Amino acid sequence: MEDEKELLNKNAHIDVADEQVEEYGDIRVATEVISIVANLATQEVPGVLRMSGRRIDGINEFLGGKETPTKGVRLSFDGKTVTANIYVIIEYGSCIPEVALEVQEKVKEAIETMTGYEVQFIDVHVQGVAKRDKSALEREAQAIAEAGLINNKPIFNEAEVEAEAEARQKQFFEED
Repeated sequence: MEDEKELLNKNAHIDVADEQVEEYGDIRVATEVISIVANLATQEVPGVLRMSGRRIDGINEFLGGKETPTKGVRLSFDGKTVTANIYVIIEYGSCIPEVALEVQEKVKEAIETMTGYEVQFIDVHVQGVAKRDKSALEREAQAIAEAGLINNKPIFNEAEVEAEAEARQKQFFEED
């Protein structure tokens, strides 16, 4: 009997809190906003190369359209409970289960923290594996290594290579 009274008091307290919230108005978060939050959280995970979208997204990008910020995220709702499906391309060499688990954790935390919605499930669909594109600096370094040249001069010894590297570094930081 005492337990029932305590339970009723707890429920009464919850109802009062809900009424107080309704006094100020209703807060609604657009589905697209939650998708963007999930997309950005996913892209922060090391090992995620990019999001994988539907074919129509790929055709749109090919024709010069922008990449949609909700690409690779499908959500379904049951009240304030969210179920998410995340579609990703993983970087070659990454441990797929570890990356997928981290995606689940980051997306859950981001959605719950930023929106107040409860996340029920996050299913990660690995749509492919690919190598990361090399940056301009990596391509230049590879070309130098293959050609054996620095500033179109043959590399003679390590001291020259180090001196040239220091000069480039100094020049780089002076430009900023």
